[in-house]
Amino acid sequence: MRALAPLAPLLLLALALAADETEPREVTVTLAPGLPTPGAKLGYSSPRKLEVESIAPRFLMELPKFKDPAPLFFRLLLGETKGIPYYGALDREEGKPFNLLYLDRDRDLDLTNDGPPVSANIRGLQTSEAKLVEFLDLRLSLPYLVDGKEVTETYACVVFFLSEKPEEAPKAILVERDGWREGMVSLEGEDYAIVLVDDDSDGQFTTGDYWAFRPAATPKNVLLDTDATRWMVRPAWSVDQKWMVEVKAVDPAGRTAMIRISPAKETEEDYFLRIMKERQTPEEKELKLDPLRPKASPDDRVDWITGKDAGYALDIAGRPNVRKPVLLEFWSPVCPWCAKMEQYTFRDRETVALAKRFVCARVGFNKGTDDAKKYRVEGTPTYVILGLDGAEIARQSGFLTPTDFAKWLKGALR
Repeated sequence: MRALAPLAPLLLLALALAADETEPREVTVTLAPGLPTPGAKLGYSSPRKLEVESIAPRFLMELPKFKDPAPLFFRLLLGETKGIPYYGALDREEGKPFNLLYLDRDRDLDLTNDGPPVSANIRGLQTSEAKLVEFLDLRLSLPYLVDGKEVTETYACVVFFLSEKPEEAPKAILVERDGWREGMVSLEGEDYAIVLVDDDSDGQFTTGDYWAFRPAATPKNVLLDTDATRWMVRPAWSVDQKWMVEVKAVDPAGRTAMIRISPAKETEEDYFLRIMKERQTPEEKELKLDPLRPKASPDDRVDWITGKDAGYALDIAGRPNVRKPVLLEFWSPVCPWCAKMEQYTFRDRETVALAKRFVCARVGFNKGTDDAKKYRVEGTPTYVILGLDGAEIARQSGFLTPTDFAKWLKGALR
């Protein structure tokens, strides 16, 4: 989905910090467009949903001759556009999903003078009949106002949507802006890369976006991975934990960033542990949850088989294209500890990832049922792991923290 911008040279700013220097200092770092290594899969920005209209916006002066009698229209605000959006229209050839894109690149309210429509890249998905429709490498010159002067930066965008049926309009159109800004600083002779990420894909860099601060030798796919970037209002640390680095200001075009460098009063781990403990609820503290464990994304969940017995799960697990052990959860809708497992443990990122290596079945518990007798279940929640032959590998009862449950799952996989 991501198009790559030309690589610009990194700009190195040498900061002469004496070993005995203790006063904080603010320094302006010059940033340039960045580029990942070829083939790197990065998770560094979030798509924005665009409103789709079936009637042409009244501001558009000229429209092309569409192939489809009912084209779709959208408007896209990027950079400091002074209220004038980039208008776009989706058209399609017969028998295909909307596969042609007109984009008013020069924002003159004319869709006929920006060259031919962009053809979509259409690919199927393994999990359904739906198609992913992508319009790649849409390069736009985004306007900004920097120090009272208007400047432009060219960035690539990707517009995409899921087409469930060719004859139907997409339910949502999304845009993701490719590109970030990067530079370097040197702390006591060691080079560090500073990367600013336009996380919300709005074409502007603000302290509400994300950033990364790592040794310059860090590979790009690691530097820009979702786990490596952090909210720009959070500081970063040098490798030796001696210096704390903060982003104090950044211009919207991402050409410069003002950073503050000061002696660290606490380590990075202690800082985030303190922050996360302050944010924990009394219940989370009582359950002794690790505040630093990352949560799974909202759409990433354990794929439980429900309404079936253990035998059904074993049949699924034994299929040639599956061949996974079975994780049974004996569960009740009135069980408070089952609810806490769902609220905390099964929203843990590592736990959700490990669960994908099992066939997971949530079995309703009642004393006297065949499964309850067979697996000697006395209460809820109870977790039983079975091999492909149906033999029990491991079991646990009661609430387990994400840390303990993940450790238990990894032990069963060995």
